[in-house]
Amino acid sequence: MDKLKAMYHLCCIAEVGSFSAAAKLAGVPVSTVSRSIQSLESELGAALLKRSTRHVALTEIGKIYLNECKDILAAIDRVEGRVGSYQNAPSGVLRISALPHYGEFRLLPLLEEFQQRYPKIVIDLELSSYAADLQRDGIDIAIRGGREPDGRVIAQRLEDNTHRLCASQSYINKFGMPHNLSELVRHRAILYRSPAQVLHWHVESQGGWRRIDIDTAQISNSLRVIRQGLLTDQGVAMLPSWSIEDDIADGRLCWIPIQETLSVIADQPVGSVYMLYQQPQYTIPKIKVAVDFFKNAFSGR
Repeated sequence: MDKLKAMYHLCCIAEVGSFSAAAKLAGVPVSTVSRSIQSLESELGAALLKRSTRHVALTEIGKIYLNECKDILAAIDRVEGRVGSYQNAPSGVLRISALPHYGEFRLLPLLEEFQQRYPKIVIDLELSSYAADLQRDGIDIAIRGGREPDGRVIAQRLEDNTHRLCASQSYINKFGMPHNLSELVRHRAILYRSPAQVLHWHVESQGGWRRIDIDTAQISNSLRVIRQGLLTDQGVAMLPSWSIEDDIADGRLCWIPIQETLSVIADQPVGSVYMLYQQPQYTIPKIKVAVDFFKNAFSGR
């Protein structure tokens, strides 16, 4: 027995006063309404209706049960209405975990447009280098750098994260442009400190990697501090293009072309920046529109 349909049929009978009229209202055969009510009464162990040849009326317990049925069916209508609205206008809290610097430089400029487009979505943005587990930590979308993750999550590549040498144009004018490693080591390095370690530079040599012996001018875990060190001619740094693209375009900073292959982590190319999400979660409207929005925003980069 479909109890919800039986409740609905009882409401129809109470409204129109007969099985035949109730069947017409519900759009089903009279026999369907009759069997539905009989099954309901049998399961409840109580008579809900008083039947006569001319009229059908509710029993005392039938009136009480009818009121509860109306409340239940109305609650279901409200919930289904909310689901429909939710599908049409994505809403809810969207939890995003992003690398601190990438979140500041790349995501924050986009979030204003996103929230104007989807005002019912509340952004809960966590800027952290901690590699969150999406399912365990309740994260909807994670932004991470490195090599492509395993197949447990969908990894949408956003852009290149390879680090390259750079300096200010005024620094190059003062101290010269290094073209190879032997010239580079005469300069001073501004190094980035990750949560785990200082990222000293390495050069690919004879099938392996070795650390570059270069004087250090400054160490920081802030790309803004490193950028300021570059602009004040403190030394040279290795940064991804996304972090200083405006300075490169304006000519304040420039890339240093060097013959050798360098890396900030030996034996581990930095690779790309990825947007991570769980495939089953993509059906949730707030996650779907966010994934599609960020994918489109980065597609031209």
